[in-house]
Amino acid sequence: MKIFKTWTFQWWEMGLVKLCLISFGILLGLYFYGYLVGLLWLWWGLFVVTSVYFITLFLKGE
Repeated sequence: MKIFKTWTFQWWEMGLVKLCLISFGILLGLYFYGYLVGLLWLWWGLFVVTSVYFITLFLKGE
């Protein structure tokens, strides 16, 4: 039995995976709203850090 196989997805299959994960995230956010809103500073911090990282990569031209 091969546990680690090499997978190749089509662009539309990756679109379905992303749609599924976004939908799952929205459902979890609705269900755990009270807990997650208390951590709002963390979500903004993650957004800012990842945005700065990708902006610097874009400006470097890599």
